[in-house]
Amino acid sequence: MARGRPPGSAFESSVLQRLREERRSTLDLRMDGAWLASLSKNIPDSIHQMRKRGTLRTLQRGRYLVASDPGAACPRLDDLDPVADAVLARLNIDYYISWHSALWHYGLLDQQSRRVYVAVTARKRPVTLGLASVRFVTVTARKFFGRTPAQEFEWPVWMASVEKALIDSFDRPRIAAPLPVIANALRIAHRDGLLDPERLVADAIRFGSPNLNRRLGFFMDLYDIPGVAPLALRLGRSYAVPLAPGGLPQEERLRVNRRWRVYEDPAIIGTALELK
Repeated sequence: MARGRPPGSAFESSVLQRLREERRSTLDLRMDGAWLASLSKNIPDSIHQMRKRGTLRTLQRGRYLVASDPGAACPRLDDLDPVADAVLARLNIDYYISWHSALWHYGLLDQQSRRVYVAVTARKRPVTLGLASVRFVTVTARKFFGRTPAQEFEWPVWMASVEKALIDSFDRPRIAAPLPVIANALRIAHRDGLLDPERLVADAIRFGSPNLNRRLGFFMDLYDIPGVAPLALRLGRSYAVPLAPGGLPQEERLRVNRRWRVYEDPAIIGTALELK
């Protein structure tokens, strides 16, 4: 508490104590309404006083972040866990966190984004939370699989498995990371024992994208990750595809990898190897 500020109310003390006991840093008026009602007959006014004092910072209507420094001009959002929790804890549709957000969660990327990427099967508007945001990415029902409950957050949330996060990222690198970085994440996951190659290949086949199978198989070979044989049977009929989705026509001048039928872009491959 900043020096010279008057002490908070009994309501504020009780709220902060309960959140500390539950190891939480967010307050949700809808989810927490029952016990808040036992502390105050006028919850809106009590919350307003906490906001006025700077103890609570608004994330969204009815959702608040406990300020680590009540005197700060804005809440600290160095850790996006409470931000994601504030939205996902009361999301009433199926979802899972994937792409950049899941790779970061598993320690496969060095740089965190202030955007949380969430897979859903129906279109949903993004949510902005202070300096951060939650972007909902629509995927087809066929590709909506491979999620697992994550208990490390303030509320349990659905997270893509390591294998599915990598598959999603190879499929849509623009919302994950540059392709060499995704490839390096694959290497790290295998090196550190986080990856089940057999499950990765099975999930890739289930995903149903021959172009994805080509790119994934190429990088699994590049890093000597075993189990790629089933992918080589599901490459589609087209001649060759760029390593990165959306490649330019001049890539047709590049050498073609005969096994995986991808254009061997030296810039992508070189960068992926340099990251080792």
